[in-house]
Amino acid sequence: MESADLVVVLVDVSDKWTRNQLRPQVLQCLTQFSQVPSILVMNKVDCLKQKSVLLELTAALTEGVVNGKKLKMRQALRSQPGTPCPSPAAKGPKTQSVGGPQRIGWPHFQEIFMLSALSQEDVKTLKHYLLAQARPGPWEFHSGVLTSQTPEEICANIIREKLLEHLPQEMPYSVQQRTVMWEEGPSGELVIEQKLLVPKESHVRILIGPKGHLISQIAQEVGRDLMDIFLCDVRLRLSVRLLK
Repeated sequence: MESADLVVVLVDVSDKWTRNQLRPQVLQCLTQFSQVPSILVMNKVDCLKQKSVLLELTAALTEGVVNGKKLKMRQALRSQPGTPCPSPAAKGPKTQSVGGPQRIGWPHFQEIFMLSALSQEDVKTLKHYLLAQARPGPWEFHSGVLTSQTPEEICANIIREKLLEHLPQEMPYSVQQRTVMWEEGPSGELVIEQKLLVPKESHVRILIGPKGHLISQIAQEVGRDLMDIFLCDVRLRLSVRLLK
């Protein structure tokens, strides 16, 4: 983080379970590396029928301050999604006092972008901003390196992607993943077994699905994706357990 040129905090404004505040881990990171410039990107604005909700979220996630200046709601009402907020001279971040009220937003974002990645609404505005902020430097990896992730990390991330796709609301964020087997089978196939740990009995039933249909579907979809990536046969087994 300390070597980053810019921090981009992405918020899904269509998710009413997570959109009202920044995660504690994100706030901790922003506070620890407050010297690194940061911007707020609010995605899926096309899903909001009432734009007043977007303004309320903006005020909460920024604590009403953008780049050192209080956000004027009249000005925000006139601005269009994707247009950066005014950028006066920024003031240095202040460290939150111990024992103070719990922070839900970050008042030191330099800019705010409101866009829809699906419809490409104002995505170009963000791209142009990021390009303008980019600094020249050496390549971190050789051009022949496709990813810095290990095969185990790739597998875990694809499973996580399917959990986010198939499970409702905040449930995917409570699932813990543990790989218990990763070995080559007798015919050269890759054999993987991963346990999915959930905190509630109701989550166990939801994730397994009627007659095991959902967990079987997730395993099949992940297996196909892994075969395309690793270019070999993959046997994947997913089991669901109650977290104790």
